[in-house]
Amino acid sequence: MLLKKREVSSKQRVLEMIERRLPKSHAKYDYFQEMLRRTRAGYAGEQRVDKEWQEIYWQHAHYLLHDVQLKIEGGSIHQMDTLFMSQNFTLIVEIKNIAGRVDYMEDNHQFIRVTSDGRVDGFRNPFDQVKRHARFLHRLFQMSGHHLPIETIVVSANPSMIMSPTFLSQPIIHVSGLAERVEQLFQQHQQVYLSENDLRELSTHILKMHTPTQWALDIKVDELKKGALCSKCHFDHVLRYTHGKWRCSNCQSIDNQSMLLALHDFRLMVGNNIKNAQFRDFFDIDSEKAAYHLLKKLKFEAIGENKNREYVIPTNLLE
Repeated sequence: MLLKKREVSSKQRVLEMIERRLPKSHAKYDYFQEMLRRTRAGYAGEQRVDKEWQEIYWQHAHYLLHDVQLKIEGGSIHQMDTLFMSQNFTLIVEIKNIAGRVDYMEDNHQFIRVTSDGRVDGFRNPFDQVKRHARFLHRLFQMSGHHLPIETIVVSANPSMIMSPTFLSQPIIHVSGLAERVEQLFQQHQQVYLSENDLRELSTHILKMHTPTQWALDIKVDELKKGALCSKCHFDHVLRYTHGKWRCSNCQSIDNQSMLLALHDFRLMVGNNIKNAQFRDFFDIDSEKAAYHLLKKLKFEAIGENKNREYVIPTNLLE
């Protein structure tokens, strides 16, 4: 049973906002573009593995939680790509979407990729990541009075990833072998440690602990373009609000939905709430009355009165 679905990360949403609003002439534009490319590739790989779970028929009671983020005392975060919960064991899954030949230097815990053009890249060691998560879950299970075996696996979502012989003793597979590996684990762990009710309660407890983090904006807000931007002009030009319509200053096309995307971006740039004065400044609207009517039409939750009134921008504004 799917208990928690995967969603686009706050990091990807922020980077997509930066892509729209950072001038292409900016010194860090290419840097953020590459970061966005890698983040999208990682998400695509996670979706590929999620699809594999959907195609597997399970006779065993289980729960799947994708992209679980558990914050512990002290502020540390345990972000698990997928957590598979069963009555016999739990499986922590780390997903990698890497192309090229990959080597593992076990003695110094180094994870290395060599591309087809000979470039060598270092990556964070995923085996250490899942072991760290396993230690945390072990303590969590003990505190809740459960003694459930914990397994770990690194799954490659990219078929062009070539694993060197250095991986033979490591828990890593290509996504096509996921179903077989889980079946092997059920053969290995035939003892039932949890009742179906305990499994449901433990899985729900972990879900309640999920604390999504907001990726910090790694650039000054005043370096980003304000306003509603024209998608037909690749977000290079601003739309102006005149006579009740949002019109592009360049191509003259009308897009009344552009304000919603702009408010979504404002939420990532500044915060969840927006005042009438902030709305006017962001969208370059002179009339306080016009801004009031636009905000009223959106039917956002309002907090405070008069000049202190703030409108809460919902997280699902674009859904």
